[in-house]
Amino acid sequence: MRLQRRTSRERRSRGAGSPAVHPPGLLQRLLERIRGREQLLVRAGEGFPLLLLTYPTGGADVAHTVETAFLHTLPRLPQHILAPYAETLAALPVMVVVILRPVNACGCLGHHHPPGTESRLARRLSMDLGRRVAEIDLAYEAIRAWEPHPISALAVGDLGGRRPAFRFEAALLAVLLHELEHIAFPQRKERDIRTTSNEFYANLMQELVRRESGAGYGMSSPARGTSTG
Repeated sequence: MRLQRRTSRERRSRGAGSPAVHPPGLLQRLLERIRGREQLLVRAGEGFPLLLLTYPTGGADVAHTVETAFLHTLPRLPQHILAPYAETLAALPVMVVVILRPVNACGCLGHHHPPGTESRLARRLSMDLGRRVAEIDLAYEAIRAWEPHPISALAVGDLGGRRPAFRFEAALLAVLLHELEHIAFPQRKERDIRTTSNEFYANLMQELVRRESGAGYGMSSPARGTSTG
């Protein structure tokens, strides 16, 4: 995936040879301790893992955006868009904890948490269920600001003010699936996983734009959206 911010694999320590751990910054930890966190369980049905979203108090809007994207948008995608992730979805544990943060101190859009580095919440759930519970994190404000295809996005216009919402939803799903593939297949190379998620993002944007306006998504597409000025 062509991330403007580096992914977890690119920030590994060269000396230790073990997966890097990216704890949240001190200020963020203090704020979360003061404000608290809330949880939202997302059940997308057969063929998809349960997602337990954990987010800062006051971040319910973002949690519901992830819920809508995973619960409604993802399962209803055309087969050719979702097919590259069929193997990943089938290989995931029954539950994945998704830690939502505004930003990561390291600047990454997301991380997969290797076994042994999960939060107490994930470890407790694993003990209660008697099964592995995987964990990732997503930096939602960094994802919101991420623009992987700026020229293609401009080509479709403003779409009546809806383009930022489409882009945010597509980016959330792309980064989410990127990290889930790392969980399902830890031996796969970052380059290959990034290629898959980058193509998924472009195809998903094309589908969302097509549904909204009938326009294409790409450099050659005419700008058919209506600007709200």
